[in-house]
Amino acid sequence: SGMGRLGVLARHVVPVPVRGQGTLLPSTASASTGAAVASPTVRREALRSLLKGQKVISPASVFDPLSAKMAEQIGYEAIQLAGSVAANVALGAPDLMLLSVTEFADLVRRITRYCSLPLVVDADHGYGNALGAARCVEELEAAGVAGITIEDTELPASYGCTGNFIKGSAGGFKLSSVEEHRGKLLSAVRAKVDPSTVLIARTSSYTVGGIAELARRVSAYRDTGVDAVHIIGQLAKEEFPALREAAGTLPLMLSGPQKASNEELSSFGVRLALSGHAPFLAAMRAAQEALKAGRDGGKAPEGIGGKELGEVLRVEHYMGVQKELMAIEKPAEGMK
Repeated sequence: SGMGRLGVLARHVVPVPVRGQGTLLPSTASASTGAAVASPTVRREALRSLLKGQKVISPASVFDPLSAKMAEQIGYEAIQLAGSVAANVALGAPDLMLLSVTEFADLVRRITRYCSLPLVVDADHGYGNALGAARCVEELEAAGVAGITIEDTELPASYGCTGNFIKGSAGGFKLSSVEEHRGKLLSAVRAKVDPSTVLIARTSSYTVGGIAELARRVSAYRDTGVDAVHIIGQLAKEEFPALREAAGTLPLMLSGPQKASNEELSSFGVRLALSGHAPFLAAMRAAQEALKAGRDGGKAPEGIGGKELGEVLRVEHYMGVQKELMAIEKPAEGMK
């Protein structure tokens, strides 16, 4: 059971209700304050439940611990961290394979220690060859991810690349061979410590070779032990049956707007649908406008209220620790 695989916990285990599910999931929590974060295995099993369901779920795109906690409080079922957003946040750089796997894992760890929702991460091409893909899984699994996507693009771009940039990739111009990517996926699956960790084969082949190339690659990837397939591109409705046949019983994950309705996508086996990174872009715009206003004496955009921010920061939890465990009569809020 999930309880049996929780391992050694430093905090008390309590049941926590999860939106949209009929059972209570165990989580690690402070016995006195109720501040809870679900264990990694529980989050991974929650993601597996979503993949086994009948609904199309749109994970919230997050970029740090606070945006992840906001998504949890608003009621999302899952969250995602894009490689592009991670590169922007951690390095202030574009998405061109400049971010290392350890830098990525550090950001992931800060998010998962603070949010109980299952996190699906974009691990680009697995950060290297089959050996690198195994190391990537080890690092990200230890950081608490629920799901990992590994794509079939040659990265980073090599000298003298020609042709068009593959949209959605970290600066790639060419797909890796089917044989190489199968090796990476097999290596990634074998590297898992927790069998409930979800591995997702990602492919941009539709944007390069259409439905025929997509079906060929998905057919080749489906028996590697992965748990789902992530498709980049906007398919025509009449192309989904061919994709469905190629994927076998594996659930599908899509990126970007599609021509089919959610009901139709669900019937084709789509369970996760990613929809861009509006929260990060909106936060950057708000920060830019506030900085301009501070410099020019203009009016800054309305910020989050103190009460709302306090809820996201779990101020009551920290005040409770001060009062109960530090004998502080009037605990500090820590709010500016």
